[in-house]
Amino acid sequence: MSEQFTSLVKALKIPLLSDAEITALRQLQDQWNHWREREQQLMPLRIEEERKLAYASFVANPSPENEHRLTVLADANLTGVRYALLRRAFADVRTRISAQAGKLLRPVIERISATLAAEHERRLEKAEPVMSSKQRNPIVIESRKAIEYADRLGGYVFGACNGSAGKRSPLELAGTLMSNADVWTAKERA
Repeated sequence: MSEQFTSLVKALKIPLLSDAEITALRQLQDQWNHWREREQQLMPLRIEEERKLAYASFVANPSPENEHRLTVLADANLTGVRYALLRRAFADVRTRISAQAGKLLRPVIERISATLAAEHERRLEKAEPVMSSKQRNPIVIESRKAIEYADRLGGYVFGACNGSAGKRSPLELAGTLMSNADVWTAKERA
């Protein structure tokens, strides 16, 4: 987390996330966590365990349900292929969820970037030269570092919008915005 970014966003009172956006991101995070946990349940070691349980269940109680379960899990290779397909599907679902979070965060990042760029220009105009350059003035450096951090956040968010950030959860995408969202509610921004 960039200290310059956080301090400048607070100082400028840049509106971050609305209560509705926070709620939507948390719901997306819950969905993302659910599918991530479900994928973890289908790890290869669990497949063998499940096959043994199906076998034991059928031997203990040879019912049609237990027979069906055993036939579905009987072939280790076929079962592995099925579960591999499920894991890919779960990853695609998480990518879609991350893209939805990215679409929520994109306007926020754009608004923050525009405000920080305007502040940087304002500081650059007012700055006293340090070693014959306004760019070396500490207040200009602070705003430039804040812009660089916002650009990195924007890269993650724009990547999620394009579907290339499926391994990042919505909260990871929100990063600093979410960690400070509870502090900077709409009431405090007014």
